[in-house]
Amino acid sequence: MTMHKLTDAIASTDSDTKFWKSRFAAAKGAYEIGEFRQCESLLYRALEQAKNLKESIFAINTCHVGLGAVYIATGKIDQARDQLQTAINALSGSGDPALRELTAVALRFSAEVLIESGDQKGAEEQLETAKGILLQLGTECSVPLAYTLSDLAALYVTQGKLKEAKELIFSAMDLLESCLGSQHPDYIRANLIYNICSSKNEDEVLNEVEDGIFRMQYQVGRQHPSISRAMRDYLRKRQERGEHEKIAELKDRFDIHVKALG
Repeated sequence: MTMHKLTDAIASTDSDTKFWKSRFAAAKGAYEIGEFRQCESLLYRALEQAKNLKESIFAINTCHVGLGAVYIATGKIDQARDQLQTAINALSGSGDPALRELTAVALRFSAEVLIESGDQKGAEEQLETAKGILLQLGTECSVPLAYTLSDLAALYVTQGKLKEAKELIFSAMDLLESCLGSQHPDYIRANLIYNICSSKNEDEVLNEVEDGIFRMQYQVGRQHPSISRAMRDYLRKRQERGEHEKIAELKDRFDIHVKALG
C-alpha cells in the first residue's frame, strides 16, 4: 500500500528546503518521545525558515499544525486552537492535493481541541470532513485516513456507540497494519480501541482502557502522546462518574500522567 510523509509534498530540493525538512523531522521525533519543549522550539525555528521557502504556504501551515499538536499534548488548548485555526483559515478552499491533505490533518487535531472543550458534535463534524477529504485523495493518504478513523472510533466509544466504533476501527487497523506494522504505537492504540469495543458494559470498557494504557506504557514509552491522550479520556470518564478514590489509586500506576492531567 502506498505511504508517504506529509512533508514529501514539498518538491523543492534546494538547500533551504532540505534544512527545513530536517528540522521538521527532528521536531516530529521530539514529539514522539514526549520532548515537547524541544519540539516547540524546533517548530518555531522551522516556522521562521518556512517563510522564505518556495513552497512557503505548505511549510508555514505544516508548522502551525505541528504546534497545535504540541499544545494539545501539553494541555494548552487555547494556544492549540489558535495555531490550528490559523492553518485551517489559510488552507481553506485550496484545490491543491497536498494542501487539502494538510487541511484534513489540521481538522483532525482541531477535533481533538473541540473534544477537550466539550464539543463532541463539532469534533465529529470535523472528523467526518477530514475523512471525506482523505477518501477523495486516495491511497497516498492511507495513514492520515487511518488516524482519522481511529479518532472518530475513539469519539464514538466515549459516546457509547461501540458498534459504530468497531466498524471504523476495523478499517483503521487494516490500513495501519499494512502501512506501519502491528508494532507501531498507532496500531497499538487502534487495537486498544478495538478491545474496548468488544467490552460488554461501561465498567468493562474502563477496565480495558486502564489495562491497555498500562501495556502501552511498556510498548511505546510513558511519555508518548498517545499515552497522555488516552489518560486524559480515561480520567475524564472516571471524574464524570465521581470516582475520586479510583483516580487517587492511579497515582501509583500512572504517576506521571495523573500529576500532569489532574
